Amino acid sequence: MFTIALWTFGDEVMGNPDEGIDAMDPSEMWAEFNSQYGTWVTEEGENRLNAIIAGLQGGAFWRDLTTFMSVTTALFDGDLGDLVTGGFEDLNATEIMWSVLEMELAWDSDDTPEFSLDVREYIEDALREEQEDQVENSKAVEKNYLFALRQMQNLGVPKAMIREWDEEYAAVTEDLEDANIS
Repeated sequence: MFTIALWTFGDEVMGNPDEGIDAMDPSEMWAEFNSQYGTWVTEEGENRLNAIIAGLQGGAFWRDLTTFMSVTTALFDGDLGDLVTGGFEDLNATEIMWSVLEMELAWDSDDTPEFSLDVREYIEDALREEQEDQVENSKAVEKNYLFALRQMQNLGVPKAMIREWDEEYAAVTEDLEDANIS
């Protein structure tokens, strides 16, 4: 969804204060998607796109545990967490691996920010608890990734852009393996 938004709206998605470009209002984005593509974005799709945008702003996904947890929850299943209590369920390794992959693919720089100490400790604890399931977790992440590629192809995203994303995926998964996150 983020790739399609960038392809469709360019800098307006995130805004660029240096050039006087404000971030696009989400309601305008959804209306424009409907106008251009004749479809409405689901609530889960809106949540996922809003999560990526929120997580990228100032690198909040990597710095703030609450942002990390809310973005991770939204990216994996389109849910915003428990809005009644304001809390989140514990994240599992597959959810964490998928969110790290998606956010690193979305980050527009070669140097992804370092995780803050509290985010890093949370990730390490979750991965330690599920150590024996890492092969299954990696397969689930790969399945989600292939599904995302098929969606982009079906929507007509240029093959060059998909190949670029695919190369980045290979680099990110290699980085995750090196960091013992896979």
